Amino acid sequence: MQQSLIEQGQQAIERGLGWLRRCENEIAEIEDLSAHYKAPYLYAALGDPVRARRYVELLQSRYLQADGDFRTNAADKGWAHLKCSPANRYVYSNGWIIVGLRKLGAYGAARQGLDFIRRFQSPELGGFYSRFDVATGKVDPCYLDSSSTSSAGLALLACGRTEEAVRAGEFVLRLLDAQPEPDRYYFSSWQAGSGLMTDVWGDEDQNALYGRKQFCLSAEADALGELTWLIGKPMKFLCKLYDQTADRRFLEGAITLFDFFHRLGEERWHNYASCKIMWAGAELYRHTGEPRFARTAARFLEWLCQTQYLSGLWLHTLWYAEPAEQPLPASLDAIQELCAEISDTLFELGDFDDWQPT
Repeated sequence: MQQSLIEQGQQAIERGLGWLRRCENEIAEIEDLSAHYKAPYLYAALGDPVRARRYVELLQSRYLQADGDFRTNAADKGWAHLKCSPANRYVYSNGWIIVGLRKLGAYGAARQGLDFIRRFQSPELGGFYSRFDVATGKVDPCYLDSSSTSSAGLALLACGRTEEAVRAGEFVLRLLDAQPEPDRYYFSSWQAGSGLMTDVWGDEDQNALYGRKQFCLSAEADALGELTWLIGKPMKFLCKLYDQTADRRFLEGAITLFDFFHRLGEERWHNYASCKIMWAGAELYRHTGEPRFARTAARFLEWLCQTQYLSGLWLHTLWYAEPAEQPLPASLDAIQELCAEISDTLFELGDFDDWQPT
C-alpha cells in the first residue's frame, strides 16, 4: 500500500485519539453504555494499557449485570439516542465488549458475558435471537438476524467456542441461500417457523424501529441512506470463521456479501456505515491476495481520512446533519469504532501498493 495512505490512516487515528483525550472529563460523566462499549476493543487494538484498564474496570463495575448482560443499569440497556439498535439487535454491543475484553485478558468478565449471549443461540438454526425482555429476563425466540449472529459469533471465536461459532456461520450461509432476489436485496432477519423476513416494506425512515432499512439492504435505493453495515458485520464474521476453520464456504459467503456491496449506487462510498466493508474487505485481501478487495478497503479508508474533522471528530451523516446535532455517545461510538477499524485495516492491507488516490 502506498505510504501516503498508511500515513493518512495513522494520522486519522491520532486525531481521533486526541479528541478522546480532550473529552475525557465529559466522557466519564456519560452513564449510557452506548458511549463505552467499543472502548475495550479500541484500546486493545491500539495498545493503550492505562485507558484499557480503566474501561475494563468500568465495564465490570458499572455495566456487567448479575445475569452476565452488559447494560446501562439493571432495568435499561441504554442507547437513549438510538433505541432501534438494542430493540432489534440486542446482543450486538455484547459481542464488541466480549471481544475487547478477551483481547485485554479480562477473561472472567468475558466468560460471564459469553454465558449470557450463548442463551440467544437457536438450538435448531444456530443463529442468534435478536430481542430480549429486560423486565422478564427472557429471550424472544421468534426473531434472528445476521448482525446479532455475527457479533455473537465473533465473541464465540474470541473465546475459543469454535463449534458454536461454526453453527452461527452456517445460519448466515443459510440466510444467504434463502435470498429471493440476491442481486436486488439483502434481507437480514429470520422469523422462527416461517423463514426469511421479506415483508418489511412501507417505512423508509432509517430511524424507524421497524422500518425497512433495519431489515433489508436495497441495491435500488439511494446508497447514502442505506445501513450497509447489515452486510459488513456478517462479512467480517465469515472472514474470521474462514481464518479459523479454512472452510471455503465461509470465504465464499463473505465474497458474496462483498459483491452485493458493489451492486449499490455510487453513494456507497460516502456512507459511514460502509466502514465495516472496509474492515472486512481488507481481511478478504489478506486471505486471498486479490487486489479488488484491497482497493475497496483503501478507497473507503481514504474517504474516511478526508472527511474527518481536524478535531478528530467524524459526523455520522446517516443520523445527523451537523456536529452540534450529534450526541456525545454517538460521537464516541463513531470515533472508537473507526479508529479501531482503521488500525485493523492497515494491518490487513500490509504492503499492498496497487492503489491510486481518487
